[in-house]
Amino acid sequence: MNLAVLFWFYKSPEICANRLRLLKRYNPGLKIYGLFGGSPADAPDFQRQLGGYLDDFYVFDLPKDSHWKWYHGDRMIAHWYAARGHTLSWDTVFVAQWDMLVFDNLERQFPHLRKGELLLSGLRPVSEVDPWWWYVRPGSKERSDYEQFLSVVASHHGFKGAPLCCEFIVSCLPREFLAAYVDIPEPEVGFLEYKIPVYAQIFGTPFCTRHTQHPWWGDDPATQHACVLHRGLNSETHDVPMRVIEAHRAWPGGRRIFHPVFSEYPSSVVERLKRVVVEVRDDEVKRRWWRLHARMFGEN
Repeated sequence: MNLAVLFWFYKSPEICANRLRLLKRYNPGLKIYGLFGGSPADAPDFQRQLGGYLDDFYVFDLPKDSHWKWYHGDRMIAHWYAARGHTLSWDTVFVAQWDMLVFDNLERQFPHLRKGELLLSGLRPVSEVDPWWWYVRPGSKERSDYEQFLSVVASHHGFKGAPLCCEFIVSCLPREFLAAYVDIPEPEVGFLEYKIPVYAQIFGTPFCTRHTQHPWWGDDPATQHACVLHRGLNSETHDVPMRVIEAHRAWPGGRRIFHPVFSEYPSSVVERLKRVVVEVRDDEVKRRWWRLHARMFGEN
């Protein structure tokens, strides 16, 4: 299988360079194709700073705002495939987001992935997340969007199965899937984290489920209070702690892909240890403050 990387980015060129250096270090033989989703006016500067790390640089130039690009990131990837990706050499692309850290050879991370298979972190039935997941929770605007999407796939494809969803963090997308996904009807109805799995069901695309990329769902009542070591892959809005990253990297069986990390990963061991010390100190201060607060105000 010809595995390649689709590096998806839109901001912070220095951090992107940090990510790309790591990808190159651990995957020297893989092609890395760039999908730039920031302002087209900024593209020349990004290409100047990052072009040396990339085997191709593509600019998504449709006039869409940042919320659209986040909610409909699948359409950006489909647009890349239609305009550029189909001309490049690959069987499957690993989507590396700019706020993701990768510390291993990707072929070693996905030993059971086969050509034509789709790999998605957190793949599960929507019925398991229906009561609490933001994008399908009853009574919300997002729920009405989800129900409209189900109506679209039922009317156009006769889909009546049990819909799947995922956390679109770690993903490996085969060429055959994207070739079909480019032309889906009413493409802006629904959210990518259930659209992609459901269309895989419709197309008959096989899923690769033998992998270790299992995310922490922050809203899942069953795992909300999981140990911080189990939160190395999530879709929250704050960094995976440095102590979590370093603990996993020190353990032979630990995680090697982390998300999200919005800051630069230091090459210096000393700098990384300093961050760990600061994190531990800050956490202890917070714990002491809340213990004091509870004693003063009689809270449990």
